[in-house]
Amino acid sequence: MSNTLSRVAIALAVAGTVGAMVAPMATAAPAHPLHRVYGALPSQHRAAHHDALAVRATPLAPTSASLAQYTVTPGDQGQVGSCVSWAIDYTAMSILENEQGISGHPQAPMYTYAQLARGNDQGSTPSDTFDILTSQGVDTMDHYWQGNYDYTTQPDSSERANAANWKLSGYTPISTGSGIKAGVQQAISQGLPVAISIPVYESFERISRQQATDYSYYPVQGDQYLGGHEITIIGYDSNGVRVQNSWGTNWGDGGFINLSWNYLSRQVEEANAVGKLVQ
Repeated sequence: MSNTLSRVAIALAVAGTVGAMVAPMATAAPAHPLHRVYGALPSQHRAAHHDALAVRATPLAPTSASLAQYTVTPGDQGQVGSCVSWAIDYTAMSILENEQGISGHPQAPMYTYAQLARGNDQGSTPSDTFDILTSQGVDTMDHYWQGNYDYTTQPDSSERANAANWKLSGYTPISTGSGIKAGVQQAISQGLPVAISIPVYESFERISRQQATDYSYYPVQGDQYLGGHEITIIGYDSNGVRVQNSWGTNWGDGGFINLSWNYLSRQVEEANAVGKLVQ
């Protein structure tokens, strides 16, 4: 991989509209009501930051690939619109750290989200989150004393210093629609998790375990739109992709869902493959 591309990952492109929902600051994850808080906002400056990046030529991707062996237990964002930070800081970075043999994870989602929200819980964009992760890094859950739901209190000097030990090398947006399948396959087969932004409808909250495993889920006509949400692709096969959510282990298939390639090509609004950590 070239010097430029060694500092970035191959990514799926995402660009989702998001319902801004406001939730009070919390110190513990409350029991989920039917309607959860989401929080994925569309990135605004992706082209300016990454117009020089390109997907490098690689051999044909395998028919299936999985990063499941590197995942951690699905997290729970509670009633805070911090899904982007959970999808990238917690889920994707834990996968990469396990792959790279880096200790200290999982990372603290509130390290990035608190800096972006500053007490105003209206969600965040992938690009702004990546900006913090590549410039500052991110603190670990064990060290970040504010916990997983305080989006008002800012990181202190000790947390900022510790965060510098876990910096991302970069990320690469890839187009959505018909091109998303090739982008996902290329990223996952190279060991790079993919964070995607999707529109969430009420049926997604009510999903059965069977729907979460048989690749059949798709919003139906009249489904109530609830907001934009960020989740992380951790594997794929001929049917579609395996995705990790941030709604705890009681949702879906133990916190995961299988989505079809048709769903991805029609529903994903923004996607980014997450680059390796700097070592």
